[in-house]
Amino acid sequence: MKKLRNLFLLLTIIAMLISLPSIDFGIKAFADAKSSSNIIDDKNPEAIDGDSTKPNEGTQKTGDKFNDNKTISDSINTDGIPTTTSDNAYVDNKTKYHIIDSKIPKITPTWGNYTRVRNMDVPNNYTSIDSINTGSTTFRTKWFLPEGFHVSPGEHGNYQGGIIANNSIYFVESAGTNTNKGAIVKIGLDSLGKLGIDASTQHNILAKVFNFFNKNSAYGSDHNKKLSDFIVNTNAYRKNNITIQKKIANMKKAIKNAKLKVKTNPKNFNNATKQAKKKLAKTINTNRKAVKKLNKNLKNLKKKHAKARTINKIKKQITNLNKTYRKLNAKKRYMSKLTPKAFKNSNRVKKAQVKLINKGKKKIRAWNAKVNHNNREINRIGQRNDLFRKYFGLSKLLTISPVTNIGHGQTLSYNPSNNHVYLAQDDKLGIVGNDFYNQVTEIDAENMKPVHVYRFKLNNKGHYYALHTLTFDNDGNAYFGVGSGPKKMKNTYTLFHGTMNKSGIQFTPVKGLIKWPGSFNQGVTYNRNNNRLYLLSNDMIVSIPVNEVKDDNIQPQDVHYTTFGTKREFESLSFDSNGYGYLVLLWRSEVLKSTAPID
Repeated sequence: MKKLRNLFLLLTIIAMLISLPSIDFGIKAFADAKSSSNIIDDKNPEAIDGDSTKPNEGTQKTGDKFNDNKTISDSINTDGIPTTTSDNAYVDNKTKYHIIDSKIPKITPTWGNYTRVRNMDVPNNYTSIDSINTGSTTFRTKWFLPEGFHVSPGEHGNYQGGIIANNSIYFVESAGTNTNKGAIVKIGLDSLGKLGIDASTQHNILAKVFNFFNKNSAYGSDHNKKLSDFIVNTNAYRKNNITIQKKIANMKKAIKNAKLKVKTNPKNFNNATKQAKKKLAKTINTNRKAVKKLNKNLKNLKKKHAKARTINKIKKQITNLNKTYRKLNAKKRYMSKLTPKAFKNSNRVKKAQVKLINKGKKKIRAWNAKVNHNNREINRIGQRNDLFRKYFGLSKLLTISPVTNIGHGQTLSYNPSNNHVYLAQDDKLGIVGNDFYNQVTEIDAENMKPVHVYRFKLNNKGHYYALHTLTFDNDGNAYFGVGSGPKKMKNTYTLFHGTMNKSGIQFTPVKGLIKWPGSFNQGVTYNRNNNRLYLLSNDMIVSIPVNEVKDDNIQPQDVHYTTFGTKREFESLSFDSNGYGYLVLLWRSEVLKSTAPID
């Protein structure tokens, strides 16, 4: 029994983990270079969580507990995967930059010392404090996230990039500060809804369930043992329920077919009756014509003083026809006599199908009673703890990779044109060495397997840049952004647009710089619902029309600012098919959904 219990526990854990082969990301030394009027000044590079230059960046405490994942090897294998390489994907338009003269919103940049959320019982509501060229926005807690989905001992609830694709939501889950390791978590939104976890009152169930079974704690280990006992002891009941549900489904199908026969059966009888009525009406009409003709002949014979015998003969014929007429008329009132065969067959079919329906319903009631009995036994064995059932159901809804090399994890992006996910390592920011290649791995969004690798340098007159953000529009055009501008244009943001496909890689800076009153550059994302790019910072969301970015024709009114006062770390923003925004915040980790589509 112990071996069987351990086997079931192992299978449950394996069901939650999908092996991903490993990415080999090469990271080289930082280098400085000369600057000029059209060179992005990255001497003060964008910080990442745990950057020593920003000691108050808000990460949780480090130490052995949070850093032992540094020794974990990559698990996304790109050997043999097609690769596109460019020694310089930076296309310089040699045009001087200018600042888009947009009005600046009210905001206090959040660089660290973040507000901590301890209570998961009450969902958070955050409404924007200021907005420019757009309306206000409100986010409400959708789900609190657990300390960790995967089994990494160094996990501490740090989630980075997030996207929505194929009615699923994907997260990059960091394995700990300064580790550059993590996992990709995929959750089916429809599946969550079917389990009732998508309801407004279930905002804390994901965190509660997975924290409850956290193997890195004493109580979590104990719960895991109880879970294995639960799985073993309820196995027979759960299997029986599956068998019964199949029987119920088949019987419901049979009942549906029987009801259809009952419904269509009268049509056959009615058609036969209709034909019989036509034939009867034709016979009656012939009868009436014959009587009319005989009456006419009788009248003529009387005028001619015909013999009585001849007249009586015609009268007798008329009498017989009238008797036949009365019998024919009587048949109209008794269709069963008019079409006895069809009537008998109709009754036979109706009785047979009604009998089948009643018998099927009786079986379904008995089967449902058995299912209810099995569920009561499952609940009894589970000590009436709903988390056992929730955990077992949730394990089937998640696709979770092992710990792998994800860099900082901000570049997780979705390309609608090919249904693929892209991930780059971005633990080096700002200016890097001239031997540094940005590496982006393209992954199939369904099976999470790598399909292509892109390696490229971004060299602008001797300045080599590392990619930190990435997104794609509906046509597959690529975009990224840098939270800085040329040396004399401080507090600005530079956007790049270009292509990243098998034909090649190239990016061109947009000459119109966005005013940037916020703090860190936390991400760039795309809203397929309104064709706009979104730039994310702590407590700030900026959006710009994609067409104006591509045309390098951004006007002040095109730039939408929305600011908040949460004093929390904004990690990612993604959009569903209706334009509702899903915002990932730290600390504690949670997903918030906008109460209306975002402009």
